[in-house]
Amino acid sequence: MRYFAITFLPCVVLYPFLIELFKRLRVGQFIREEGPDLHGYKTGTPTMGGVLFSIFGALSCFAFGYTIDGLTIFLFSSIGFLDDLLSVIKKTSLGLRAWQKFSLQIIFATVLLILIRPDTKLQIPFLQKDLDLGRLYWIFAVLLIAGLSNATNLTDGLDGLAASVFLTSAIPYWFLLGKSADSLILFSLSVTAFLFYNIKPAKMFMGDTGSLALGALIAVVSIRTSTEIIALLCSSIFVVETLSVMIQVSSYKLFKKRVFKMSPIHHHFELLGWSEERIVQIFALTNLTVSIFVLLGERAL
Repeated sequence: MRYFAITFLPCVVLYPFLIELFKRLRVGQFIREEGPDLHGYKTGTPTMGGVLFSIFGALSCFAFGYTIDGLTIFLFSSIGFLDDLLSVIKKTSLGLRAWQKFSLQIIFATVLLILIRPDTKLQIPFLQKDLDLGRLYWIFAVLLIAGLSNATNLTDGLDGLAASVFLTSAIPYWFLLGKSADSLILFSLSVTAFLFYNIKPAKMFMGDTGSLALGALIAVVSIRTSTEIIALLCSSIFVVETLSVMIQVSSYKLFKKRVFKMSPIHHHFELLGWSEERIVQIFALTNLTVSIFVLLGERAL
């Protein structure tokens, strides 16, 4: 109950005021030109909504002793905040350049790993075996943090999608890990408050300020608890979204052909005629189903 009072309640009460403030300040979303034409009406919707749930998520983590997790939210939300701020100032959908954003992610991921001092053994789920990667683990872990951070960012393309999929990843994952992963619940509660204002038609978008922190936290918790592969399985939709972009880009560069109508893959289904609500529901339900199977599989051992 105290988690609920510290994270969910303040966010759900403050969001209407933040939405009105950002409307007055004209902190609105700019839709990328290559995006679906269906999204034109979203231009001007207040963005950077992730600033509120990231602040309360990080502060609550610090308050309950999850310092590294709180720092993760703060650092990766800061990257997103800078990106969103530049976008608003320049009045374009482009903020930081890709290499600038990725460089900051790599630097912050490395700092977090130094603080965590992780075990270099990769636990193989369901088999009760491990694989010692030695120094290669550090490369894997840095890419895991940066990769999942970017994956949740890529998924944030439809009203309620990134937040819904995050919740279906984080909450089952928490059931498996217990108190060592309470930071996931703290953050999930603040994200849930935001979701009330982000479901279609969205009154506010989280922006990179919020989306970059979602995946980063899942990755860092998995590294702390030596459950990296389980985290990836529980984040299956985020992984699929990222793979769809990689496949699309590779196919076009090599063969000048597109595999999907548009990537990430949620836009492919959108252009097939699926409604945003249907895509969000199916993606979230699929991710939840996979997460539950992973949870049951691990609990059975």
